[in-house]
Amino acid sequence: MEKGDDNSVVHIIKKLLFPNKPISSVILPSRVILTKITPRTTEPFSTIINEAHVAEISSWIDKKDNSYTAANNPYDFKLLLRGTRDGFTSTSFWNLCDKQTNVVLVANVKGTGEILGGYNPNGWK
Repeated sequence: MEKGDDNSVVHIIKKLLFPNKPISSVILPSRVILTKITPRTTEPFSTIINEAHVAEISSWIDKKDNSYTAANNPYDFKLLLRGTRDGFTSTSFWNLCDKQTNVVLVANVKGTGEILGGYNPNGWK
């Protein structure tokens, strides 16, 4: 061992060489690594589709015969544009969705309850 080596290594070697001799070094408790937990927002992801719809759409993207469930869905959908928040204009669409890939577009037909949509893996340019 050269000067500057970790003292804990020296203590381990001494313990292995002399197992009956008490340890003279100070043993610190292990570190606790805290992870920041982000609270869920109360605002729904979408006012048009729910988690079950998201799981089904994910299954269509992967061309699966059996649908994913909300619990095993491998995708994390991120809301890019909401018409009531960002506007219903082509400018707001292009400002928020331009050059985004793997985009799912969902819209409802006013007054009918009908949901329309599509998937673009390449994105718009």
